Amino acid sequence: MIRIGKIGKDEEEYYFAFDNGKWRQIKVKNKIWRSMKGLKYMEGEIDEQNGTIIKRIYKHDERTFVNYYVIYNGDLKELELDCEEKDKIFEKILYICDYENKIKFYQYEGNLFEDKIQLQNYIYNKLKKDFDNELIKVEGKVKVETDKAYLFSIKGKEIWIPKSICTLGEDYIEVPLWFAKSKSLISDKEYNQIINEKMKKYEDELSKIVFI
Repeated sequence: MIRIGKIGKDEEEYYFAFDNGKWRQIKVKNKIWRSMKGLKYMEGEIDEQNGTIIKRIYKHDERTFVNYYVIYNGDLKELELDCEEKDKIFEKILYICDYENKIKFYQYEGNLFEDKIQLQNYIYNKLKKDFDNELIKVEGKVKVETDKAYLFSIKGKEIWIPKSICTLGEDYIEVPLWFAKSKSLISDKEYNQIINEKMKKYEDELSKIVFI
């Protein structure tokens, strides 16, 4: 029996064992709620053999964390990975790592990925987040100005825009792409076209992943 970590009442965690190249979900046994200094948490046990690779998926505040362990002498021990530098993507080193030739990972920016698709999605979403914060021009006129915002008339709409996120020009205003989309200043089609056009500039870098 391996005792798992503590988990708060409003949190979630799941455990998986790596068997024959696949992950198998583990049922946590002997669950029990405890309380310490007013903090409630749950403990439990998993029943797996020594040397089994374990994956823990932990959800907290709408964020998901993934950790990998091996069962060693009745406890969960972090994997000691053997990593080799493979290439640079966006000036960051990509490593290929393995644990005793049993499981392989891609390591990028300190994160572990089980396959190329996970790695591609991570880099794509990171780029998209950067694009979302870039400013785009939207034509219109200022109707009202306060210390903190503009009431801007755009295509028959009147929208309050915080000064902290925009730049005012003559007969236009520059706002972050995410803001323009969220306020329907651009259509979903226009938004996707902008993202796709920006992404084309990085095709060569992204294609490196395919050939690793």
